[in-house]
Amino acid sequence: MRIKSAVLSLGIAALCTGVTGTNAAAYDDSDLSWQSWYKDTGNCDDFIPEIDYCHVILHSRDLDGTYFMPDAGGKAFKLLMYKGSKTVAQVEFHPAGEVLWVYDGVNDGDTVYVRLKWDENNSPADDATYWARGTSATIDSNKVQLDGDDDIDEGTTVQLRIYDDKALTDPITGWYYLKA
Repeated sequence: MRIKSAVLSLGIAALCTGVTGTNAAAYDDSDLSWQSWYKDTGNCDDFIPEIDYCHVILHSRDLDGTYFMPDAGGKAFKLLMYKGSKTVAQVEFHPAGEVLWVYDGVNDGDTVYVRLKWDENNSPADDATYWARGTSATIDSNKVQLDGDDDIDEGTTVQLRIYDDKALTDPITGWYYLKA
């Protein structure tokens, strides 16, 4: 009877360990490719007066169309991430209003995590992570209005990096430098 109890206990422990263990990252850096763009939103040489936007970035693999509002001194950013022929993620930083968009383009049980860092008055707490929650929708998105605790002062340099895991131990990209 003791042997059955010991085997049963080991089996339950193994099952619990498997259930609580961390999942492997879904994306291998070698599987991914990406394109990124910076835009000076203070210099709207392609301003569209009908909609009060500038710097249209359209790409055949966009998850949406991207327009940036004029913002003196701002440096906007857009990144499209691909796995094969599919756009798996899109990330945008809009300096006007300090808005971050994170898109998940594939229902594969994974998403990307965007870490932002900025330095206002040498505060180490100026660090936040955002992602698009996965749903059954074809495209998931998360629009983050950086206000309240995450308010970024005009002209502040913002660092952005994309990770494959919420713990931020598996970076996909290097750091990108933007301006709020």
